[in-house]
Amino acid sequence: MADLYLIRHAEPALRGVFLGQLDPPLAATAIAPACRALAGVRAAAVYSSPLRRARDTAALLPGNPAVTVIEDLKEIGYGAWEGKTWREAERGWPELARRKQTGWLDVAPPEGEPWTDFLGRVARALAVVRRGALPAAVVAHQAVNAALAHLLSGRDPVSFEQQYCEVIHCDL
Repeated sequence: MADLYLIRHAEPALRGVFLGQLDPPLAATAIAPACRALAGVRAAAVYSSPLRRARDTAALLPGNPAVTVIEDLKEIGYGAWEGKTWREAERGWPELARRKQTGWLDVAPPEGEPWTDFLGRVARALAVVRRGALPAAVVAHQAVNAALAHLLSGRDPVSFEQQYCEVIHCDL
């Protein structure tokens, strides 16, 4: 089996809200811990989301590897909920938020990306990664890496958890 490293971007400057496709920079305090977390990653190919927090994290990988940006690795779109806290989503869309809590993958926020569409684009990105050099690293987001883990091993995307800059090893 070939190695794939799923890496969640380092801590962003904006937290506590649905980030989705918003594009904040990394927190200034995130750089040193990210460098330590990534020090052992050796990848022949590195792929990144186009969002700044992922690209800037990928640039911290040892050896300054070339990074291929894949548009389909962009975080899931939360539409009208982007930049809002969960409490704000509950106040603004109480019925939708209630339904979302009972079936996270079945309900998209207003103007948000449905899970099935999102999973399809992440599968396209995975196909690109599979055709590339190995071992490979993907630097992306919580939902993207949850979808990748689901596609690779059947892991439940709702229970998937990954800390900022955490490296998860998978077989490709």
